[in-house]
Amino acid sequence: MKKSIFKASFEESLNLLDDGSLQFAKKDYYEHLGKGLNNGRPSIGFRIKSIIFTILFVFGGNFMLAVFAFSLNDADPKDLSIPIFKPQLLTPEFFLIASFIWLILVVIGKIFRKPFIRPYRYRFHIVTFLIWFCIEFNLLGITVALPTLKPLSIYFIYFLLLIIGLLFIRTEKRSLYNCLFGEKSGDTILDRVARNIALYGSGLLGIAVIIKVVLSYSGIAISQNLTLLGLLLTWIVLNVVSLAMLAFMELPFFLEGYYKWKYPEEYREWEGKSLEEWYGKKYLKRHKELLKNG
Repeated sequence: MKKSIFKASFEESLNLLDDGSLQFAKKDYYEHLGKGLNNGRPSIGFRIKSIIFTILFVFGGNFMLAVFAFSLNDADPKDLSIPIFKPQLLTPEFFLIASFIWLILVVIGKIFRKPFIRPYRYRFHIVTFLIWFCIEFNLLGITVALPTLKPLSIYFIYFLLLIIGLLFIRTEKRSLYNCLFGEKSGDTILDRVARNIALYGSGLLGIAVIIKVVLSYSGIAISQNLTLLGLLLTWIVLNVVSLAMLAFMELPFFLEGYYKWKYPEEYREWEGKSLEEWYGKKYLKRHKELLKNG
């Protein structure tokens, strides 16, 4: 019977260190946002930067996107270059509810205080913020697209995005399975399609942005239909890039965190960390049996 990627032994889980996507995600994370984590314990500077990041990007970024949607809804249709669907989908109530949910997740995350799991907890908060931003961006995208596209067309676009997301997950799950259990199998057509979409999607987005900028500064008049087409393509490609990031970068990252949670002592010994470095002083005071066993 085929094993699950969540049922590897400790020795098999170490094979994740050979996963290129995981190493890229860890390198980028620890070089930028994870610098202030000293053995999983946040420094004062890291805490201050986290607060600033939360105010400016988590709440500030989502709030500014919501304000932009509000301004479009309140604007005179004659002042807009493209039609906007009313009533707006990105409402103040949605922003407040999403803010509340994100804060609740942060509070729940406080349960996971062990130093070895904190990097994954902070990463989870970043990912949930990006998901929140993507949802707001999609609500804004639907608001712009609905006057031109029928609701059935919107459903079809999201159906395609769902299929693409499942393809990405299938491809990465297959790659992780091969990595964990050492099984090598040839790529299927679906795997190659998923990788090509992930690889060239961001490139197409970049080309589209460059063309848009060039046309904007060239003085060439751009028709409303061409503007709507560009916005639609940007909306779709950004969704595809977001799905690729979640599947190919976040899935292996959190899978490693799952195995550290599953085999804490084995990983502690393998990384050569002391009990205090791994679990923290407060946790050891409540679980003195670890000191006896250690």
